[in-house]
Order: sequence, then C-alpha cells, then structure tokens
Amino acid sequence: MNSMAELSPRPDHVPEHLVVDYNLYEPPHEVSSDVQVDIARRLQAGPDIVWTPRNGGHWLFVRAEDIDHAQRNGKLFSMREVTVPKGTTPFVNVPLETDDPEHLAYRAVLQPAFSPAEILKLEGEVRELAISLIEDFRGRGTCEFVSEFAAVLPIVIFMRLADLPELDRADLMAWSDAAVHPTSFDNRLWGYGQMARYVEKLMAERAHSEAGDVVSQIMRAQVFNRPLTHEERHSLGMNTLLGGLDTVMSTMGFIASFLARHPGHRRQLIDNPAMIPKAIDELMRYHGATGTARVITEDTNYKGLTFKQDDRVLVQTMFHGQDPRRFPNPGVVDFERQDVRHAAFGQGTHRCIGALLARLEMRVFIEEWLNRIPDFHITEGEAPIVERGMVNSMRRLSLSWPTPSAA
Repeated sequence: MNSMAELSPRPDHVPEHLVVDYNLYEPPHEVSSDVQVDIARRLQAGPDIVWTPRNGGHWLFVRAEDIDHAQRNGKLFSMREVTVPKGTTPFVNVPLETDDPEHLAYRAVLQPAFSPAEILKLEGEVRELAISLIEDFRGRGTCEFVSEFAAVLPIVIFMRLADLPELDRADLMAWSDAAVHPTSFDNRLWGYGQMARYVEKLMAERAHSEAGDVVSQIMRAQVFNRPLTHEERHSLGMNTLLGGLDTVMSTMGFIASFLARHPGHRRQLIDNPAMIPKAIDELMRYHGATGTARVITEDTNYKGLTFKQDDRVLVQTMFHGQDPRRFPNPGVVDFERQDVRHAAFGQGTHRCIGALLARLEMRVFIEEWLNRIPDFHITEGEAPIVERGMVNSMRRLSLSWPTPSAA
C-alpha cells in the first residue's frame, strides 16, 4: 500500500508549521520495542494537531482531549468514511460508516447478537477452544502465536455466531486479511470481492430463515418501520463478518508480546487472576492498536485552526493512551492504574458493538495461557513483526517455553 503514501499538496487553510511527514501505513517489519511509544513521543513533542501530506493529506490528532472530542461529536466529525486515503474502501460499511440517527437504527439490528446475555453464553465455547488451541502446541515448546492462536480463536467464535461451516475458515481468514492488510489496492479489492460473494451466497441461503444466527437475524430485521434493503443486508453482513476479527487478533498479539517480555507482570496475573480484566484495559490503553478516520461535515474553526468541509482527520488510539496529559507515566504498564479509560473501543454511540465479546476472548486467552504456559519468552533470533495501518497489527510472534523433556 506504499503507493497511497505519495505526497499531496498542502491546502491553503493548513499552516505550514503544522505539516509533518507521517505515514500511517508501514509494511510488516521487525521491531525491538513498543513502536507506539516512540511514535507518540515524537509527535507529542510538537503541536497537538498536525497535518500530513501522506495518504491523500489529512489532519492528525495526537492528544487524548481532541481524540475524545472527535469520537463523541459525530455531527462535526462524521464516520461516513473511516479509512484514508479517500475512496480506498470499495463499499459503504453499515453500521460503522453511518451517523446518527441512522447509525443507531442499524446498530439495533446487530445488538441482540452481542447483548451481555448472549455473550455470557459463549464463555464455555471460548474457553474450550482456547484450551484446545494451546494444547495443540504446548508440548512442543514453541508456537507462532498469531497464526496458531490469535488469528484462529476470534474467527472460529464468530463463525459459530453466524453458523458458518468450519471448512470455510481458511478462505474467510485469507479474504479478511487481504481486505484489512492488503499488499496493494488490487489485493484489497480481491479480498472484499471474495467476501462480498460469500455474503451474497449466505443471504440467498437464509432469505427466509427463522434461525437465531446473526445472519438470519439480519435477513428478517427492519429499520425505520420497513424491511432492510438488499444493499443494507449485504453491508451489515460484510461489517459483521469483518468487524472485530482484526482488532482482537492484533490486540492479543500485542498482549502476548508484552507478557513474554515482562515476567513480573505475568507473575502479577498468575498470583491474582482477578486482576486480569483491569490488566486488559491497561494493555489496550498502552498499545492503542485501533484507528479510524473522520470526515469534517462543514467549514469550522477548532482550537484556532480552520477545518474545511470534507477534510479528513485521523484518530489513532495509540496517541490517546500515550498522552501524559491524560495518563501519568503513560509509557509504564501499571495493572493497578486507577484510570484506565482508554479509547480503543471508541466512545459515544459508535462504541464497538463487539466490545464484550472481545473482552471475553482476551480474558479467557490470558487465563488459560498463563494456567498452561506460565513461563514463556520471544523465541531467540525471531523478532516480532508488526504492520502499521488503520489497525496496528502483530503479524508474526514466535514464542517459546520450557517443556518437561527439555528440563
């Protein structure tokens, strides 16, 4: 996707001193540190709001206060296109890329499948799957965490929510990976195209279904006292299929990498498992893997700067979580931190509808992993590989641990 990073001319309303060379997209590369900390420190040393000519040219908020404002004020900061550059997603993502009141109506279609009562029912399945995946590689003393665990657990659980055949898993993983982490724009179009054809097939199969799976619920749902249109059903199906898979996979990767490098933090969670839910929030705050763009809906003045209608604003939660104005010593992970109100799940009416499921999957992962592999580290000579983009993603993480035969 490097072609997207070509330089755009600076608009007249953008002050020259606010221009920075910031490229959201970085291809997979080895890392030796927590990259979000280094990037946040560099940009937060300058102005709170900057503009980059990369990826179509867009504003960038680097302070928690402004990210909070953008996430909560949909009237000015529209979600109608959540990626940069403009026009890089080949379909409208409903309900994500809609604003209120439409967003709330579409969200209500999916809400029953992600209610607290429904998510609570899944804990046994999530735990059984997590244990099975871990036991498959525990005895050999090593694994590639992303492909063998983090990329598998969330998509299998979603497939059960949607009542999809297990045989489709490999295809769905390949298509979603191309859509979210494309090697080129053509590769992204291929991923979305394959996924779109799959959704069309599901819609035809479940056009008159009375079943309780999420796809069947979409097919018989109504909005504004009318049935959903074909396009609305298709977009909701695509959004449900793609939503949350990459975020959970990426966040699990960063959590596993951190715990592999910090035995003291591991020991805290082993000794006190009740701390795990709060630790998840602190680790999500610290890494801030997610990001979305906003579209300015009208010419306005914000904090003395002129924003023009249709300007893009990039909101990355890694800047929110690493802002020392909001979090004292943000570069330190403290499982006893009092305020861990991060922005990684979004805020306001656009708060992630799958947040409860994501929390459940991450909690069960940590509980079962530490119960079975309490002592692990990053495999020597195999540095983690991270890819930066709309979601910062752990692409490879090789982990090792002692086994009874090696003792």
